[in-house]
Amino acid sequence: MAFDEFLDKVKKTSVDAVDKAKDTTKRLSTINELKSKIRGYNNDKNKLFTQMGMDLYIAKKEGEDIDEKIDAFVANIDKINIRIKNLQDKLALFDEK
Repeated sequence: MAFDEFLDKVKKTSVDAVDKAKDTTKRLSTINELKSKIRGYNNDKNKLFTQMGMDLYIAKKEGEDIDEKIDAFVANIDKINIRIKNLQDKLALFDEK
């Protein structure tokens, strides 16, 4: 093997290693971003549960009809659950690779 061929092989191996490292870094970054968004949505959902409890307690104490309030909270929580599920589905694609 000539020295030039050896250098070409070393260069190709180095480029391949750098490309693989870039792909791995991008993959991990995307996974972390998805996990962060899921945590954020879960935090939003927990805040809604807390807010719902306070609002429903006050409304009930004041004799208000709470059915509409419950329906609004349920709709918001369902939207968040759908967003979380979509992100979890995207995250699962990375586990398959």
